[in-house]
Amino acid sequence: MKKVLITGANGFIARHLSRTLKEAGIFVIGTSRKPAPANNYDEVVPGVLGKPIEGLFEKHDIDAIIHCAYDKEEIDNMKNAEGTIVWAEQAEKNGVGLQIFMSSLSADEDAIASYGQKKYEVEKWFIEHNHIVFRLGLVVGEGGLFKRIISMVERHYLIPLVDKGKTLTYVSDIDTICLIMHDLMSGGHKIERGRIWNLQQGTPFFFVDILREISRQNNLFRIFVPIPYLMVSIVLSLIERLKFLKIGINTNNLKGMRQLSKKEFKSDLPELGYPDTSLKMLIKKAITC
Repeated sequence: MKKVLITGANGFIARHLSRTLKEAGIFVIGTSRKPAPANNYDEVVPGVLGKPIEGLFEKHDIDAIIHCAYDKEEIDNMKNAEGTIVWAEQAEKNGVGLQIFMSSLSADEDAIASYGQKKYEVEKWFIEHNHIVFRLGLVVGEGGLFKRIISMVERHYLIPLVDKGKTLTYVSDIDTICLIMHDLMSGGHKIERGRIWNLQQGTPFFFVDILREISRQNNLFRIFVPIPYLMVSIVLSLIERLKFLKIGINTNNLKGMRQLSKKEFKSDLPELGYPDTSLKMLIKKAITC
């Protein structure tokens, strides 16, 4: 039986991937800072970014690793980057044949936010070692940042809009991501290694249009209030200094989304043979999950 390790077992993407792979008959192992039995994992082991995973490779012959682990509390993303490479190098030394790094469209050598800078640095290791990098946009599904966006629309009558909501946003479908991973791990689809693949839908959307579609599908009337970018950035910076207050979005999210809005990205889904999905359908699936 094929064995796949997913780091960051409790994350939004990781949870969906584990279910997909488990249903395909794959032995799924996850890492977590606080390991405990979890749905769709055969085993969950201790894993803290920056420290080697103890005992795992002596116990299991791992066929592939999907790197999803990410510490949201780390503002400069240094530990996220260095910790991922520590695990990747450990896996390489223990003969793991395939490693996949779940990255972001914001990954760029010239990224404004540390998130994009560090993602780019990690990507280089995976490409140099002939593995695979999947870049994602805003992942649409029942979880993660998108779930927090839905919650904001559902809870608040007045919705703040940075840059009047005209930020162009590329989205990725969680179901498509899972399907690609299923086909790859099951041997039904060969994907060229040593390169970056963009897994976002082909057409970007204005962020305000995403909010409007969420409102429409929930039969909600909402008023959108434009707020200057600088004001939002200052407020988020202050909140980040208050360790006890969590609002689900930070300055890295804000900077990354604004920079992405100024770039064009070619989707690799057509080359891989996977379809584009309408925004209406993506949001419908996320809301009805």
